[in-house]
Amino acid sequence: MSDTTVAADTSTILLAAGMARRMGTLKQLLPLGDSTLLGITLDNILAVKTGQVIVVVGAGAEETRLIAGKPGVETVFNPRYRQGMSTSLRKGLEASGSRYSLIMVALADQPLISTRTYARLISRAAASPKGIALPVYKGQRGNPILFKRRYVSRLQGLKGDAGGRELLKLCPEDILEIEVEDPGVVTNINTSADYENLKSTYLEGGW
Repeated sequence: MSDTTVAADTSTILLAAGMARRMGTLKQLLPLGDSTLLGITLDNILAVKTGQVIVVVGAGAEETRLIAGKPGVETVFNPRYRQGMSTSLRKGLEASGSRYSLIMVALADQPLISTRTYARLISRAAASPKGIALPVYKGQRGNPILFKRRYVSRLQGLKGDAGGRELLKLCPEDILEIEVEDPGVVTNINTSADYENLKSTYLEGGW
């Protein structure tokens, strides 16, 4: 199966609904270069040409929808976003087409992950018998996390602020770790200092 075929058989759920309590401002809307964290992350994903791209919005929904309003993108509003990440994941899964064999759950605040990395993760995950796949950079697990369709019901059953990562604890034997040379997979924006470091890295041309 070619990489193009595998990508077409993948549904991407991009979570962009959070309130970013630790950050104190909505991360998905933060400016970066000529765009935003969400805008750049979404562009990198769209370049992979997965069969479906769903952006789940919540806090700052109106502004987030404007950023996510690109061809080939479906935006879904999560009215329960205050109740945690699991509710946004559930809304994304509801919108995900049942014909897709692979589901990639990505985060809106990781603009440094390259399109090449997303494509590698999808290709490796699809080829493996394992049901869960994720990137590992220098021994550290990162995002996005990819799930075979057989995990949908378990993902829908998650509660509170638990995202798909909760299943890593429950199903350790069914995980494929994919080594990548992309620090972006472990770069999270949780504080103002994280954001300033990200801007410096991005404006200097990446890693």
